[in-house]
This record gives sequence, structure tokens and C-alpha cells, in this order.
Amino acid sequence: MSEEKIAKNLTEFMNRIIVLSQLNLSVSVDTNPSSINLEFSGEDVSFLLGHNGELLNALEYLANKNYGRFLDDDTRIVFDSADFRNMREKELRLMAKHAAERVRLTKKPFTFEPMSPNERRIVHLALSEFPDLHTESQGEGDDRKVTIYLS
Repeated sequence: MSEEKIAKNLTEFMNRIIVLSQLNLSVSVDTNPSSINLEFSGEDVSFLLGHNGELLNALEYLANKNYGRFLDDDTRIVFDSADFRNMREKELRLMAKHAAERVRLTKKPFTFEPMSPNERRIVHLALSEFPDLHTESQGEGDDRKVTIYLS
């Protein structure tokens, strides 16, 4: 199945979910060689973005489970709204740097609350530039957390 066909099917699927959930949302799609990007807009975007984007992440996960298997390994399905992904990445990088300073001051490890795989990856990458620190993911499933340690 071509990426254009997958994008069309995915958009139709999300539009059905929007109608059935009675949310006032619309979705637009943009494809490029590395991703299929769905952008949500409308009065009810706050429902998608509440609790650190929990519903947006859940819908993206569902889409990747259903349609990701038809894509090349290096192509992803990404859901976003109101530049949430970019702002969340900046927030996570800032949180990681503040936590790193806390670990340096207290000399004690710091553990974040559970995060999605993508959010954990952002924290690991943000702190990879500091040779005096190392990070580890711990836990199982939805309870996986990142811990920062002094090296």
C-alpha cells in the first residue's frame, strides 16, 4: 500500500473517530519521506492536549499500531496540534537540564514521572552531552521512567 493511500485511509479513520466522539475537531494530513503528519485543529483541541497530550499520544499510538505496519521501518505517523510536539520537546529538554543540576547539587539520582518512549528518548538525548551524568530507563510498560545519575 502506498504512503498516499495509507495517509488517506488514516485520515478517514481519524475523521470517523472525531465524528463518533462528537468532538469539534478537524484533521489535515501532510506526507514527506520520513513521516505521515496529521494536524488536529478546532474548538476541542484542549481535550487532545490535556494531561501532557495523553489523548493525542493514545490516538497516535493507535494509528501507528493499525497503519504503521504498512510503512517502511524509517517512516513514522506523527500527530500534532497547535505545535504541541515542538513545545513539549522544549519543555522536556528544560526539565532534563533542571533535573541534571539537581543531581549535581544533591549528588542523588533523580527519577522523572512515567513517560512515553518518545519523551524518554528526548530526555536521554538532552543529557547525553553531559559526561558527568548518565541516564537509564527503568520500569515496565506505561510505568517506564528515566533516572539521572552522576557518572
